[in-house]
Amino acid sequence: MRWKGQISEGLVVPNLASAIDILPTLAAITGAPLPDNKIDGLSLLPLMKGNLDANPRKSFYYYYGQNNLEAVRNERWKLVFPHPGRTYKGFQPGTDGMAGSVNGNYLFEGGLYDLRRDPGERYDMKDFYPEVVKELEELADRARADLGDDLQAVKGSNRREPGRVED
Repeated sequence: MRWKGQISEGLVVPNLASAIDILPTLAAITGAPLPDNKIDGLSLLPLMKGNLDANPRKSFYYYYGQNNLEAVRNERWKLVFPHPGRTYKGFQPGTDGMAGSVNGNYLFEGGLYDLRRDPGERYDMKDFYPEVVKELEELADRARADLGDDLQAVKGSNRREPGRVED
């Protein structure tokens, strides 16, 4: 990010953030109120201002497709659940602006990954850290109870329909 006079040049912040945090961050910067309806993002303004002790988001749910909970993350640990998806593994990447081939029916086996040491998610650590797996499974169960999970056929008590524009 760049914001002259506000964000220190060369600052590297390892904290978790997502695109869903953009609206609350812009609202905090401008002083605009957030919508009355619940949104999932959090303001990153303290991090942008250089407060490295600020940690607005410690966990994250990786939903994909209609409502598939494919993974959960808590700080450095990410637990990926078995799920179908797309992969470029084993295919030539795209070149000159043209997409490469992709396997659209790949079955991800899942696993536990230490993103601090293994950002490429290559080394499954679930057999070495069963207590972390249990903690992340509990986080996933809370997400499913709240938002649902089509992969597990869980409806979720607070699942809301996406916003729509009426004619």
